[in-house]
This record gives sequence, C-alpha cells and structure tokens, in this order.
Amino acid sequence: MMMKIVTVANTSGGVGKTTTAHALAVASVEYGKKVLLIDADPAASLTFCCGIENPRVSSMEFLNGEFSLDSAILKTTERFSFLPSSTRLSSLNIDDALAMEPLKAALKDFDLVVVDTATGPNRLATYFLALSDLVFIPTTIEILNIRGALHAKDFAASSGYQGALYLLVTKQSAPIDSEVETALKSNFTVLEPAIRADASIPQSQESGSSVLTRHPQSGVAADYREITYSLLEYLELI
Repeated sequence: MMMKIVTVANTSGGVGKTTTAHALAVASVEYGKKVLLIDADPAASLTFCCGIENPRVSSMEFLNGEFSLDSAILKTTERFSFLPSSTRLSSLNIDDALAMEPLKAALKDFDLVVVDTATGPNRLATYFLALSDLVFIPTTIEILNIRGALHAKDFAASSGYQGALYLLVTKQSAPIDSEVETALKSNFTVLEPAIRADASIPQSQESGSSVLTRHPQSGVAADYREITYSLLEYLELI
C-alpha cells in the first residue's frame, strides 16, 4: 500500500478547513490507517486544536532540514502522528525547503498524510499541492467562500496538480440552492453528506481534540466518518 497525501485548502478562511483536516486524520485512524497530520499554517490553529502551544520543534524545523521527521513529530492521544506548526513557519524560505523526493521518502511509512494549509495563496501551499494525491476543499455556501474554493482550484492547477478536486460543504444549516449546487458540481466532485452546522465543533476545539473524539456519537462525527470512508476508497486505501 503506497503512502497518499491529501492537502486541505481554500483561499478563504472560516470554512472548516482545520476542523476537516483534524477529522480526516482521526477518522482514518479509526479505519485502521497509519496517519500523519501536518500543520502547514503559520497561524498554527490546527496545532492549538490538538492541544499544543509553541512546540519546540515544528514543521518549520523539519522542512528546513534542521530536524528529521522522527525528531519533529508528536504522537497524539488520538493515535495519529502530528507535525505541529508555529509562527516560525512564516519565515521559511520555500526555496530552501526539502526537495519533493526526499520529503516523500521521509513520509513513506505512513498510509495517509493530511496537510492543513494556510488561508490565501502562498508558496508553502503550492509546495504541498504539487505533492498531493488528492486536493480536498471545504467551503460554506456563502459566495465569498465559494469564490475562495474556485481560487483554490486555480491555485492547485498552477502548482501542477492534475488530480481530482473534492469539495465538501461545511456548516450547512439549510438546503443548498439548486443553482449553487449545479455550479459547484460543474467545477468539483462534490462529496455527500455535507457537514452539518453543530455547536459540538467549537466545544471540541476548545478541549484540544477532534469532534470525533469529544462527541463521537454526534451527527457531525458521523458525517465526517462517511466522508473519510469515501476519501479512503478513492485513494484505494480501503
């Protein structure tokens, strides 16, 4: 079974990107996969949501070659390996980052690598998009966030990525307008079910764990498990 990389991206913020990356990692572990979750965002929101603040070694020190992957990753209580981030990542010169083949070699012992990227176009996101086996784009149905999803599509293409673009509607509290749905399906593979709006998500983030861990019987946890199964099927990991 070959290692697969999934990059979670949207140039808009507030769409559930970090929540989705975290949930994909936890659900994939539940399905028996060996998972590495990477926080590639200098804001380090995912790192905070995993209950970590100001790690001594982060994705910055791994990507610039200062530390090996084994020295940089943390093993979490949610049973995935985690490469945390810090504000130091903002100073990374991407031209000095690990070349793609050595990076893939470092990741080869995992079944699945999930990468959470920063909001907005940035060269580090391009770096991971170019490596990806699947690009995963969460969005709400607000027009600016859909616009961000379309920008992420263009951004992925500019990186050289030519694979599938999976779009996931998040924070859904009402049916999707038929015209909006048609427009989304003309640009993306739209996953179902959409992720329902649920107060258990921010509660879980505050506790430093995924909603699948904090509220395992919730509807939103069931949504993410179903989505993750579809993703693993596409990647031929299940």
